[in-house]
Amino acid sequence: MFLCYKIHAMPGLLMDSILQHVSLTEKEQQRLPSFFQSLRTRKHQYLLQEGQVCKYEYFILKGCCRQFEVDAEGKENVLQFSIEGWWITDLDSMLTQQPSLFNIDVLEGGEVLQIDKQKLDELFNEIPAVERYYRIISQRAFIALQRRILFLQKPAMERYQEFITRYPFLEQRLPQHQIAAYLGITRETLSRLRSRK
Repeated sequence: MFLCYKIHAMPGLLMDSILQHVSLTEKEQQRLPSFFQSLRTRKHQYLLQEGQVCKYEYFILKGCCRQFEVDAEGKENVLQFSIEGWWITDLDSMLTQQPSLFNIDVLEGGEVLQIDKQKLDELFNEIPAVERYYRIISQRAFIALQRRILFLQKPAMERYQEFITRYPFLEQRLPQHQIAAYLGITRETLSRLRSRK
């Protein structure tokens, strides 16, 4: 069980993310916190489990989460990691209200902001600039997904080199088996690749 609480001031990390893409009036900035809840997280807790309907979008204030699926052989395949300043959700499940095919769990405890679909729609209606922000980050997420598909078609060494170039801060922060699951390789293969770099 998570401890949720209302926030009275918008954390700077999310406000900075929004203001990087759109302008908000002072009044709009003051209204933003009322749409979100803050959630303290602990390592190994699930924000979403396969088969559940995804109810929230999460913005990471502190910590690290991952979105993954488990295949028929029981192997975990990591779709994405999410750290401070990044969003994570199963948008398909949230929008269609169908059971999720994914899990989202906490790799490093910390704090996230959560917003449900109803509050998100209310936020868009009340502050249209936030809907523009959401469109921009959704477009970027779509581009990232396209790149991810191409990424998985590359040779293992190329995937590893691209990962450490693009996300050097994650290599030191994540366990090797998680990185291997993201790269689509075994831990042993990752160990060999690391020794050759």
